[in-house]
Amino acid sequence: MVTWGPEGAFFAMSEYGDVVYRLGDPAAWEIYKETVEEWKAERGFLWSELAFIALDPTTNDQFVAIRNDGTWAGSIDDVNEDALEAFALNYFAKAKSSRHRPNASTSSQPGGGGGGGGQTPNGTREPPPPPSPAAEKKPDAVLHALYTQWSTETATLFAAASASSAGAKPKAPRKLQVRSLSSSSETSSSSSSSPPLASSSNSLPGKSQLLARFPYLPPAVTTCSLTTCTILKAQDASIHACQHDLERLLRASGLYSYEWLRQERLRWHPDRFGRLCVEEWRETGKKLAGEMFKLMSVLIEDLKHNTQGV
Repeated sequence: MVTWGPEGAFFAMSEYGDVVYRLGDPAAWEIYKETVEEWKAERGFLWSELAFIALDPTTNDQFVAIRNDGTWAGSIDDVNEDALEAFALNYFAKAKSSRHRPNASTSSQPGGGGGGGGQTPNGTREPPPPPSPAAEKKPDAVLHALYTQWSTETATLFAAASASSAGAKPKAPRKLQVRSLSSSSETSSSSSSSPPLASSSNSLPGKSQLLARFPYLPPAVTTCSLTTCTILKAQDASIHACQHDLERLLRASGLYSYEWLRQERLRWHPDRFGRLCVEEWRETGKKLAGEMFKLMSVLIEDLKHNTQGV
């Protein structure tokens, strides 16, 4: 595989798994650089696990990379996000293998029925991926319903705001990273790493639907009574939730995992959230989104340490 991008970025891998790459101008390929460094830092990661990578030859920091276990990473403008995600999640099902790999469309997916692992592009065998933390236990039905309602309403707000802000000016690529869950028996075939973007049926045609309020967690979930958490939630300019409340709600999704949390955290980045807010509420919105972003970062670090300690 060989792929080039502007500003000196490229990536090349031989059939034997030998890799040569250049991250290019750091100011032009920040997300590509971050992705490469994160993957290299993973314990036991081998470049032979990479199934596909393509750098956009015309646009800085726009790319997609897909691994044999179904994990993918990339960056693209908001308008084309759905197209990139559809390509990544359907790559193994659509790609025609030029090598002799039995049942290639399923052996490369995570959690493929507890089989013996997938094959790399070099033809070597890999150990099976670890079980997904999302399938550890079935979520409580009441909490799951609360999560579904909250995530759907949140997605509707984001979709309407994104549609209102689209087309004003070209947007820089943003980072995406999810894991395909298409083979999970506990997840419906329509599930993805993020709640589906519901159509904004309550939107007024032709009217701006930029964010002017924050999608707070349901009050029934924000019940943590630890002293420090209670003080934090009592503040006026806060999301009135702590990391324990947030973890309780997100675990009810049934998708709770390191990759899923990383993807969820992206849309709460203050800068990205701020672009979807009305101007008069933007600073307040960025502050609240930053609080949510920090709580998710804590959950990600906790999950990372717990996984490494196993």
